Amino acid sequence: MDFLRITGPSLEDGFPFRAFLPAEVTGLRGLKDTRALRLRIAGRTSTLTLLAGSGSRWVSSLRKARDVMTSGSQDPVDGNRDANLVRPADRVGSTDPDEPRGLFPVRNAMGFGPDPVPIAAYALAAVRDLGRHVIVVRGWEEAIERRLLLPLGFEPDSWSFRTQEAPGGKPRGHGDAAFQAMELWSASDYVIVNFGGDASSPLSAFAGLAVMDALCSIMGDDAPGLLMPVALAHDPAYPIGLDQNGLPRSFGHAKLKGADGTRLAPGDAYTNVGLRIYRAKVLAETISRLRASWWSATGGYAIPGNDPSGGEFALDNVDALLAEEGKARLLHVCRPQELSPVKSLADVPRFERDIGIVCADWTVDL
Repeated sequence: MDFLRITGPSLEDGFPFRAFLPAEVTGLRGLKDTRALRLRIAGRTSTLTLLAGSGSRWVSSLRKARDVMTSGSQDPVDGNRDANLVRPADRVGSTDPDEPRGLFPVRNAMGFGPDPVPIAAYALAAVRDLGRHVIVVRGWEEAIERRLLLPLGFEPDSWSFRTQEAPGGKPRGHGDAAFQAMELWSASDYVIVNFGGDASSPLSAFAGLAVMDALCSIMGDDAPGLLMPVALAHDPAYPIGLDQNGLPRSFGHAKLKGADGTRLAPGDAYTNVGLRIYRAKVLAETISRLRASWWSATGGYAIPGNDPSGGEFALDNVDALLAEEGKARLLHVCRPQELSPVKSLADVPRFERDIGIVCADWTVDL
């Protein structure tokens, strides 16, 4: 396997071989089997899972659902849902509107753990065996342990919580969350950032981490600071612009462009999912550079191109800088359904359909 080509000019070749990539890296490293590879890499990796927020759209949709149910009106969630699925609105009555949306119950398609499971169970299960876990929160630690970590079989003491503080009275984005937790992950070789609310796949996570390890073996200090697992999708919300060598040069994320940001032309494009894989040293250096340049205690972050009203620092800013400097690569190993974030209650039926497709791959012997 030519790891430089499948993370560059031959991106399209990654997907057909996605289930075999860990075995290819196992051979490169001269190890016995993929279990040995997993153990070797996990000892050098931290996973950073973001469970701090609910989001204004999520909170608003819960309140609307409660109001509709109280008035006896029809289901506030779209009417095209699968008739076999429980209505998301039916679960609202047992949900604390103040808890993170990652704790909201959805159907379990994994084949293990309780049913239903919290939304974030999929993201956490995808990285369970891939390193030491750092979980960014704003409270709810006991509920996360009781309803997520312990039922999913996480080893005791395999995780640490870090509370995301809110400078100036508001959280300042997932880039700032990574900064606040830096002391817990910066000693690792690799960091998997896990956004906690997507239909994540353990196949994508392990294959991506394995290929990052292969690139570091092949390229040494010239290895990328970011390896982004991607999917090929039609007219995605977050398209990635490529150069002639298949390297990322632009990320079509609204947070990088402000409320009136432009989009690439419609059509098929690569897009990020809920996982990103960094070399820890490069991530720490880049976060520190951006913070030193654009942070102020009075106004938060003033990063050029970001929505000026937010004062936020997104990991998308890290990605954009690394891409600009030629330190980012893509790996096409993801299904489009892996980009299936739950932003409001109306997204739950789609998430449950998509995770059923993603979980069909979980039986692959990694």
